[in-house]
Formats: sequence, C-alpha cells, structure tokens
Amino acid sequence: MKVRSITKNKGKPVIGLTPTDPLDRAVTLMIDNKIASLVVTENDKLVGILSERDLLNILHEKHAVWVPLTAKDAMTPDPFTCEPDNTLEEVMNIMVDHNIRHLPVVYKGKLEGMLSITDIVEELLKKAKFENKLLRNYIQNWPDAEEGAEASE
Repeated sequence: MKVRSITKNKGKPVIGLTPTDPLDRAVTLMIDNKIASLVVTENDKLVGILSERDLLNILHEKHAVWVPLTAKDAMTPDPFTCEPDNTLEEVMNIMVDHNIRHLPVVYKGKLEGMLSITDIVEELLKKAKFENKLLRNYIQNWPDAEEGAEASE
C-alpha cells in the first residue's frame, strides 16, 4: 500500500503557516482544526514542520515568553518527508526510527499532503477488517467434512 492511497482520500487541504507567523496563530490553527502539527512553507516550498512537541519545547526553553515568538523560532527545519509512492511500511519505519507522528508528503519539491500516524492506523485497521471479513466468508463457505465424504463415494 502506498502513501498516495491515504492522502488522496483525506480530502482536506494541508494546513500550515509561514516562518514569520506568530506562534499564537499556530496554536489557534491546531485547536480550530483539531490537528497536532502544521507544515511551514515559504514561497510554496516546505521549510519546516511545527508540532505540539515543538511548541512545548520552545515554551520550556523561553520560559513561556510567548508573544514575540514565530513559527520559525519553534519549527523543526528540513523535516523528514515521504513521497506519494512510498509504502506504508517505509513511512512507518521513518516514523518509528525518528520518533515522529507526522510526515509531510512531498513530490518533486512540492508539498502534496500531510500523513499522520492516525492516518496509517486507520488505513491498516480498515485493511484488517476487510481481510477478516474475507476470511470469515471463506471459512463459512468451506465444505463440511460430511459433504466431502459423500462426494468422494
């Protein structure tokens, strides 16, 4: 399964900011959209990712000096990314290896979407339910042992 199969069905635009946007705008966007990370773009190029974890780190470092801080102050620059044709196994390995929960999806330098660990879990759960249903149908339609014995006589 490829990243593309998840991002094309999400349907939502990628929500983000510019490096000069104030952090209070970032918090407002996260709360209003019920999301945990934002892409940071400049001239339509991905320059960073701003996560809840980044916000906590900057607040701790700056001792809650909030107002003058911008997205650039807190974001993770040059974040790990994936491409639409990466497999889910590949992106799960990136997330686990680097302890991250969100991956911007970039194709030929252009931001195409955002993939979250929740997106992956939902897709895998949907696949597991489908496979479970197929197996149940297969087992329910399995010929009985008696029917098999009668057929061989």
